[in-house]
Amino acid sequence: LKTIPFDVEEVSLSRNGQNLSHPYYRLLCPDWVNVLPITPDGKAILIRQDRVGSESTILELPGGVVEDNERRDPTRAALRELEEETGLSSNKILFLSSFNPNPALQNNLVSFFVATNCTPANPRLNFPDEEERIAVVEYPIEELEELVRTSQINHSLSALCIMLALKYLPPPTRSPR
Repeated sequence: LKTIPFDVEEVSLSRNGQNLSHPYYRLLCPDWVNVLPITPDGKAILIRQDRVGSESTILELPGGVVEDNERRDPTRAALRELEEETGLSSNKILFLSSFNPNPALQNNLVSFFVATNCTPANPRLNFPDEEERIAVVEYPIEELEELVRTSQINHSLSALCIMLALKYLPPPTRSPR
């Protein structure tokens, strides 16, 4: 087993002015973004990507690390990741919310976005991202909630972003009975 170093910080916690009995440790992680891309014809663009933690291929949203020059405006990171992972760009992106992805162990935030009117980026400067093996797939918006409910999308951050975004998307069209 090869170990790779990463930043860990020892933290002393106190309650009512008293230090707790032992140190705690947290992982120092960069902030990241997730974005739900929607095409003009109402398709959600998702990606399939190999994930080492689960040792499986996961259906999820495009996303990634917020670079230092994007920290003041994570929207820039969302638009960059959208292009790098899907080849798409958007002229309408909505910030949904930011959360602590794992406050028990990590110090970072993840910001969620929904990008509508997604079309092929021109020119495609950053697509495909040479460092990742990603398959781009599309689904009707109407299927997103079911994909989450049935754990076909089981990446918790992608699922949360989708569920937050649904209220901003057009309602599903229903066939007359």
